[in-house]
Amino acid sequence: MNKKVIIAPSILACDMARLGDEMKRATESGADMLHADVMDGVYVPNISFGFDFISAVHRSSDLPIDVHMMTVCPGKYIKELKEAGAASVTVHHDIGGTEEVIKILKDIRDAGMRSAVALRPKFPAEDVVPFLPYVDMILVMTVEPGFGGQSFMEDMLPKIRRIREMAPAVPIQVDGGIKAATAKSCAAAGADVFVVGTASFKAPDMKSAIEEIRESAR
Repeated sequence: MNKKVIIAPSILACDMARLGDEMKRATESGADMLHADVMDGVYVPNISFGFDFISAVHRSSDLPIDVHMMTVCPGKYIKELKEAGAASVTVHHDIGGTEEVIKILKDIRDAGMRSAVALRPKFPAEDVVPFLPYVDMILVMTVEPGFGGQSFMEDMLPKIRRIREMAPAVPIQVDGGIKAATAKSCAAAGADVFVVGTASFKAPDMKSAIEEIRESAR
């Protein structure tokens, strides 16, 4: 049986001046969901987009929107994320104390969205353990968060393997430098959700690129 593989093109890599057309292209190319990076210029040095933009994406596509909050205070915006159309929300585990992050994850679920916790490259796999009862997905960053187009970090593969050992039933998402070759390595380590930026929206043929990544991951 083929492995279940979820492909999530990153909106950060699309042509934002043609948002409706780009979301249609992602859908027609076989994307399973859309990945939206919200950056505040504090947790990461870059600034991306906010809730009105996510709402515009939601109006332009029927695909679920997976929002990655690269912000210092994601818990303040759960209501706004729900109203904007987010289906799932990821927060970084180092934005506060353990109990604070657990509360945010619970609040995300209570609002009717799926919850996820993210680990930046410098943090070990074991850091996810306190959050496992409260998450529907774990995100392993395979680049430093904050900018698109970075090279995949091979040394994140052991972290993916270790998390898969600790959480055999929880989807593991990878984000950063994902293309066919790196998706294959990540899948072998245990990942099953793949955020694809440059290799999807900026590919000459997005549909073929997504199909190649999916088959490599299987």
